[in-house]
Amino acid sequence: MEDFNPKSEFYIRMNKYYLDKPGKKPYTNMKIETIMAEITDAKLNKGAKKRRDYYILQKYDVLTVAEKKYLIHKKTDDKDDIKYVVSYEELFERLSDYHIRTGHGGMGKMRAALSNKYSIPRPAIETFLSICAICNSKKGSNRKLVFKPIVSKDFNERGQVDLVDFQSLPDGKYKWILNYQDHHTKFISLFPLESKRAVEVASNLLTIFLTFGAPKVLQSDNGREFVNSVINEIKELWPECIIVHGRPRHPQSQGSIERSNQDVENMLRAWMKDNKSKKWSVGLKFVQFQKNSSHHRIIGRSPYKALFGCEPKVGLTTSNLPQEVSKKLTAEEDLEEIYNQYEEEIQEQINVKRYCGICKIESTKTFVICVIIPTFNINDCITIPVPKVDRGPLDPARIIAVIVEKKNELYRVGTEHGLIKGWLSSGNMQRTTSHFISANQVDKQNELTLRETVKIISGGQGFLSCTCKRACQTKRCACFKSSIKCNSSCHNSLNCLNK
Repeated sequence: MEDFNPKSEFYIRMNKYYLDKPGKKPYTNMKIETIMAEITDAKLNKGAKKRRDYYILQKYDVLTVAEKKYLIHKKTDDKDDIKYVVSYEELFERLSDYHIRTGHGGMGKMRAALSNKYSIPRPAIETFLSICAICNSKKGSNRKLVFKPIVSKDFNERGQVDLVDFQSLPDGKYKWILNYQDHHTKFISLFPLESKRAVEVASNLLTIFLTFGAPKVLQSDNGREFVNSVINEIKELWPECIIVHGRPRHPQSQGSIERSNQDVENMLRAWMKDNKSKKWSVGLKFVQFQKNSSHHRIIGRSPYKALFGCEPKVGLTTSNLPQEVSKKLTAEEDLEEIYNQYEEEIQEQINVKRYCGICKIESTKTFVICVIIPTFNINDCITIPVPKVDRGPLDPARIIAVIVEKKNELYRVGTEHGLIKGWLSSGNMQRTTSHFISANQVDKQNELTLRETVKIISGGQGFLSCTCKRACQTKRCACFKSSIKCNSSCHNSLNCLNK
């Protein structure tokens, strides 16, 4: 079997989908050129027009930018955005660009990001997401979860802070991530930390509070003592700021920040792979922007828009200018020339839309996710979960594998690096949306543990933890022996000096 080619697989699936729907297939480049020529002829024709002329003039228009013509959807209102018609040959490139821009976002985020500039059919987005290996490897496990969410009625009513342990994958001096989220708008701020000391946490939180204001309630599942220490440090630096700590809550009931942590890890992993970088402390701010500017299902808009009242701007990238034109502009004079030339057609489309106030979100819904145990056959491509103890924070939560053998209700699975030791049940397996690997690609002579497989795939080593009850300053301590600090997976000993 040849190596998996995402672009080829995308068009194979699209051609198969539109096999019985020829009239619904997106226009090709040749068809778009034909329609633009028909529109030009229809506009020049002063006599009686055909039904076809009325149809295309009502549905489409031609926009000329920098001597190049683009087919756009007809605007029914001056306030409408210009939406370009994307040709069938350009679908993959456009979808790939916005998929990376949203941090490998799902259907909701992709549709929200594309809707302001391009008209791309839903089946094309679904097909593209189904062939993304990174998206397949980050899907959550099958589980049953029941909780009642916290309700906040305004910005800065409640702030949630959490620390993500990255000690197993340090980036120079940075070993922790501080994630602060305003509970109402879901706007997050991310900072790399050298340690989890209250003074360092308070210093970074103060940067946020002096920019956006301070919340009434500060909440964390790291413990009431930890929050009190942070609040005391903030009061010492900013005496006028009075904050109270939130009630201690079960981590599952504080689902918003926990889900945010999971999204940050997934998006950071994707950013590092897309940019071929190991500097997660650098990618942290890019992930922060991606998450804040992406559509949020609960609040119905992006956190950025919920807070500031408008969508974020990324220079000319988020304008309605075609990408080919915006990439060639280098000076303000060039930009002014384009805008002046097409003022009536373009300038109205790039004005910032302003909205007053922040949405009020109140929900008392209880969410229930049911457990489904699937069955598989030999050569089925699946993903299997990797326990946290066997992976680092930036290693994939699930790895892509293939069924090699089947016995009763147990399965032998493998990757291109070898077989995974033992027989697995199907309880936590999930079928992938594309066939990334086949059984004949598995090295059956090589047998690896799940942790060894993850180490080969992503270079991770998993969390190393100890169960010491004393100072952790001898080589009897697994962490001290490996010259790493004890982490949150270790003991709860207060006498530990290796933190």
